Amino acid sequence: MLEQNFAYEKTEQGIRILRCYAPEGRVVIPRELEGIPVTELADYAFAKEMEAEPENVRGLPCICGNDLEELCLPDTMRRLGRYVFYNCIQFRSLSFYSNIAFMGAGGFTGCGHLSHLTMYQKEGMSCLREILQDLKQPVTVECYQAEREAQGPFCRLVYPEFYEEAVENTPARIISTQTHGMGIQYRNTFQNTQINFREYDKIFETGKYNMDLITIIKITIARLSCPFELEEKSKKEYAFWLREHLGEAGKYVLEQEETEVLRWLAETFAETREELEVLVQTANDQSKPELLSILMDVLHRRFSRKRRSFYV
Repeated sequence: MLEQNFAYEKTEQGIRILRCYAPEGRVVIPRELEGIPVTELADYAFAKEMEAEPENVRGLPCICGNDLEELCLPDTMRRLGRYVFYNCIQFRSLSFYSNIAFMGAGGFTGCGHLSHLTMYQKEGMSCLREILQDLKQPVTVECYQAEREAQGPFCRLVYPEFYEEAVENTPARIISTQTHGMGIQYRNTFQNTQINFREYDKIFETGKYNMDLITIIKITIARLSCPFELEEKSKKEYAFWLREHLGEAGKYVLEQEETEVLRWLAETFAETREELEVLVQTANDQSKPELLSILMDVLHRRFSRKRRSFYV
C-alpha cells in the first residue's frame, strides 16, 4: 500500500486534486476520495509553484517539479488542468485511460524525459494523439484493453522525436513555425482519435532512411513483437530490415539489458541457428555473461546438434 496524501476540493463533477504528497516520486491517483470519484487534476497540480499552495496536513513531501517520476491516473479522470506537469523534468512514465476528455494548455511543457506512456483503451474518443502532440521527444506507447489488462498489451508503438523551428521572413515581418523530424508524421497517423495502424506502418517505407538507427530498431521490434493489425506486407518489410541489422539490434537490446526483448529475438524472431548465433556472439562481445547464458540455453534447446551414432 502506497503512503500518499492529497490536497483536494469538491466540484460538481467530482474531486479535483490540487497537490499530491508521498515519500517518493511515484504517485497513484485513487478512483475515489470520500466516496466521490476523482475526475480532475488542477492547474499546476505537479508544477513546482502554484498560485495558492494548499495546506500539507500530514507533512509528507510534495511531489512536484523535479520530484515527480511516475504517475498513474484512474479511469475516472476526465480533466487535466493548465500546465499541470510544468517543468517536471524527471517525469518519465505516465499511465492513463483513453477517456480523458480535456487537457489544458501547456500541460506537458518542460517534460522532456517523459518517454513511456501506458494507455488503457476504453470505448469512445481517445486522448492519446493530444498527449503525443505535446511530447516532442521519442515516446514508447503500450496499449491495453481496459477490460482485459491481465492479458498484456495488445500493441506497442514507438513515436520518434520532432522539433519546431521559428523562421523569420524579414521583408514580410512574419515569423512562421517549421516542423522537422519524422515524429510529427507518426503522430498524425490517427483517424477519429484512434490509431490508424496501416498509416503508421506505411511511414516505415521512407522513414527508415530518415531516422537514426536506434529509433528504427525500437520501431521494428515493437511492431513485430506485438503485431496488432500488422498487415503481411508491412510485417515482411519490418522483418527484412531487422534481419539485415540483427547484430546492431542485439547490441542495443543487450546494452539496455532488456531481457524480455532479448528472449523474443532469440525464441521467436530468429529463424535459423545462424541468426541466433549472431545474438550469441554479440552478447559475448558485450561481456554480458547472464544474458549470454540465456541465449546459449535457447540455442541448445532450439538447435541442438544431434550426435552421430556409429554401429559396428
